[in-house]
Amino acid sequence: MEEVRELKSVLERVEGKLIAAGKLYGAMSFAVWLAVMLLYYVIIGVFDLPWQFNIVYWPVAFILAMGFTGRIWRRLQKLGMATGKEVESSTTSGILIAVSWITGIALGWGVIPRLDPGVNAEASLAVGFLSFITLSVFGMWLVFAKYSGVEREIIPSFLIPALGIALAAKMESGAMVWAGFLVALGFSLSVLLYIYSAFKAIER
Repeated sequence: MEEVRELKSVLERVEGKLIAAGKLYGAMSFAVWLAVMLLYYVIIGVFDLPWQFNIVYWPVAFILAMGFTGRIWRRLQKLGMATGKEVESSTTSGILIAVSWITGIALGWGVIPRLDPGVNAEASLAVGFLSFITLSVFGMWLVFAKYSGVEREIIPSFLIPALGIALAAKMESGAMVWAGFLVALGFSLSVLLYIYSAFKAIER
């Protein structure tokens, strides 16, 4: 009986470490996009760059960010195999996540700004940006909830931008910068919540 209890304790610790690793993966996924966005603001704040810079920066940033998170995911999979628990992602969930981001891009950067919901062009662009983040991350959260369980840590990353949409629409100046800081706040809180959850899992 004692041996059974010891085995159960070992398995619980192993499972706790795997859960912690998954939470850290979530934290790093948000952290890398936070870094990408803040680097963009740093660059455009120093240099007077043409709009074509966006066409180069964001695709390159996307490739680098996906490469980074892909490496972390593969390490998480190896950890799962080492502990006897397979870590896999559903093809369907991956497609749905991509659809949520594509939909968010189309609405946030295309449709919404053209509707002029803000007091000026910058405010409308800020509303579109916040809507893009809200719709995309919320859609991703719904996919996670269906296929791998509810990730409560993600909630601030779409809820905070959503709460800022109405105020951004009324801002006569600085709306886009304010929107960027709002998104950064939401992402930072998600990173902190993921790390907190990782510590809780390790303590199991």
